Amino acid sequence: MFPDSRSLTLSDLSLLIQILSFLLFLYAVYIKRKSMAKHGKIAGVAFYLALPSILYMLYSRGRGLTLPYYNSLLGLHMLLGILTIFTGILFVTNRWKWKVKKYMDLEIILWTGTFFLGITIYMVLFGLISP
Repeated sequence: MFPDSRSLTLSDLSLLIQILSFLLFLYAVYIKRKSMAKHGKIAGVAFYLALPSILYMLYSRGRGLTLPYYNSLLGLHMLLGILTIFTGILFVTNRWKWKVKKYMDLEIILWTGTFFLGITIYMVLFGLISP
């Protein structure tokens, strides 16, 4: 995962946190058949676990992170990320009266899309994909 010519960075740590968070999120989706209470708790942990990584990404963007040739990809990642965070906050805090399967399915799609776009962006940033 990490090229051997560089040391571990905050970007690497952010990616590892996002992977762990996404795996927890997938487990929460799986466990809902057995226990909705556990589903909610695990999904909440996954969401809160991702927050420090999201703050780091916002910091990086604020410092001027751009991707020549890939700015539209970065923009799509940011848009999906904002929607994912917004809906995640509503679900985790139980503030959305329409907290039903079809909207949670939308959250799964948003989180998955954001996650895979984020991995692609990481690969572009560290030269694992070339323009």
